[in-house]
Order: sequence, then C-alpha cells, then structure tokens
Amino acid sequence: MKTLVILLISTLGTVAPVWAQSDQYKQAMSQAIGNLQTQTLQTSAADLQAIANQFERIASVETKEWLPRYYAGLVYVYLGFTGKDEAAKDKYLDQADAHLKAAEALAPDNDELAVLKAYIAQSRMVVDPMNRWQQYGPLAQAGIEKAKSLNAANPRPYVLEGTSLMYTPEQFGGGPTTACPVLKQAAEKFTTFKPASDLSPNWGQKQIEPLLAKCK
Repeated sequence: MKTLVILLISTLGTVAPVWAQSDQYKQAMSQAIGNLQTQTLQTSAADLQAIANQFERIASVETKEWLPRYYAGLVYVYLGFTGKDEAAKDKYLDQADAHLKAAEALAPDNDELAVLKAYIAQSRMVVDPMNRWQQYGPLAQAGIEKAKSLNAANPRPYVLEGTSLMYTPEQFGGGPTTACPVLKQAAEKFTTFKPASDLSPNWGQKQIEPLLAKCK
C-alpha cells in the first residue's frame, strides 16, 4: 500500500507540470485571441503588431502547437493591409508565410491553414493588383479549393472567395452577381459550424455582414 501511494505521488508529480503548462497555454491563447477579436478597421499597426508578438511568444514556448503560429500568421495578414508602403506590406506577408510554413510542418493537410495560405496570396495580390493577379490569383483560389476539399463545413474559404469576388470588377467575373451566392453559402455554413475547440479559428462572420447587405 505504501509503495502504491509513493508511486501515485510520483506520477502526479510528473503529470502536474504538464497540466499547469496546458492551463497556462490555454489562458495565454484565450487572452491573445480576445485581444484579436476586439480589433477593428481603425486599429493601428502598432496594436496589431503587439498582438502578433503575443502569439509569437506563445509559439516560442509551445513548439508543438500549430494554433499560435496560425494566429500570428493571420495577424501579419491583417498588417499586410495597413499603410501604403508596398515593401512594408510585403515584409509583413513574409512573416505570415514563415508562420504558415511552421504551422504546416506541425499540422499538414489542415483546412484552416489552407485558408490562411489563400488569405496570404490574396493579400500579396492586393499590394499590387495589376502586376500580381496572374501570379497570386491562382494561388489564392488553389488554397480556397483545398480548404473546401479538406472540410466542406468550414465557412472561411467561402468568406475569402465571396469577398474577393465582391471587389473584383464585373468585367473580370466579379461583382455582386457572382459574389452574393458565395457569401450566402458562407453565411449558411456559419449557422451550423462548430469550432474544434474554444481556441480554434472562428472568424469571418462579421467580415461578410456589410457585404451581404449589398446582396439584398
């Protein structure tokens, strides 16, 4: 009996730090995600960079978790839409690419990472649409199609596709006529979509609300 008690205490002693680390990870991620969710179009680049730094610090500790890398990459995509300097935008997107590759090494064939890959390609294209659409347009669409094939229930590939179509001129196959059916698909999928966990990606619904208003 004494041996059993000692063994139990010893086992708990080795497991407890893992539990503590897991709780600390969840707490840090929840805080960083909460900070990200409060951002608006008026949020400064400095504030976005601070959030990216949060996720990067978590990623440096939790080296086997793909989500911190994913969120860091996502914030750098948002940063890629800020300012007017093309070189600065590309530097942000280089960071997004680096985090994406690190996340893909941990979670290959992941639908959310396919979405992020498409998002990065879209952002690269927006930096200089006239000169980049031929290179990055197909890459963005490939990421969207891969995400759909990996998880048909995920609304985010439809968010990206519909948003891109809405801002594409009609003479190039875009505009409300082609965008609205895709955006409505995204909205329908949000009604049934359930994230894998409290920390899993769940963005996009608010992003398409003003675009859906143009579809009525």
